[in-house]
Amino acid sequence: MNLVVVAKRKIKEEEIEKYGLKVIYQKGNKCVIQASDLRLFIEFLLKEDLIDEILHKDRYVPKGEFIQRYLDNLMELQGEMEVKYQKIFSPEGEVIGAEFFCAFPIHPLLLVKALKETCFADLKCLRSIISKVRKKGWNKLIFFNMFPRSSEKSDFIISLVATVSAAKLSDKFVLEVLEHKLEEDKVKKNVNFARKQGLKVAIDDWGSENAGIFRVANLKPDFVKIDKSITWSAEAREIVEPVVPKFQERGIKVIVEGVENEEHYNWAKNLGAYIQGFYLHKPEFF
Repeated sequence: MNLVVVAKRKIKEEEIEKYGLKVIYQKGNKCVIQASDLRLFIEFLLKEDLIDEILHKDRYVPKGEFIQRYLDNLMELQGEMEVKYQKIFSPEGEVIGAEFFCAFPIHPLLLVKALKETCFADLKCLRSIISKVRKKGWNKLIFFNMFPRSSEKSDFIISLVATVSAAKLSDKFVLEVLEHKLEEDKVKKNVNFARKQGLKVAIDDWGSENAGIFRVANLKPDFVKIDKSITWSAEAREIVEPVVPKFQERGIKVIVEGVENEEHYNWAKNLGAYIQGFYLHKPEFF
């Protein structure tokens, strides 16, 4: 296919040769590029800061708009994403649920979009997870770990709640929240909205730099997931031990993440905590 572009300067043929492209004609800042693979042309646009506009349907559109149109179309073609899960166990060894997540990489250009527009990736992943758990009749808790920034986006949370409710999974769905330098009030408002619709809330990576006591007091979660960095440190475990009963007294279930050996397992079990980690179940395709 031939594409007419507006370039910032004269494009050297060797600059685009590696993307399977060829300059057919060039005059001033406009040129015609022959592309044998549209995906490689998009990759060229993303990686090489040479193009300002592309002729699309009888008008020149900014490079960003052209890429957006392509990626939106690609999203529809992508279909369902691959889903992985890792089981979560009660202190007695019963499977109470699992953390579900999508297996990256998706199409590399979609990954670029996902990193820039986190809600895009989360909704795509959410729909794939719901489709697969319904097909397989999963009847335990579904822990969904979204990108941190998605938790402050009201439109995304409304879409998520609507999608989960339509699938009749509200009572099984646990929204994992990891606040990362976000607006606390927005996150709290969104979390409360989700909870009112029947969803549960978990604070992920508790004990890391992004989740502390204030977060628990502010969001009042159903679950607190102890960060694996604590599980792996004997000194950190000793410091955290007195806090865990305080959570449990308030009806907050504690999940110990990163359980990878018998020592970790025994520590979590003695706390009366739920358990997630390679020692009992490694992530696998669902």
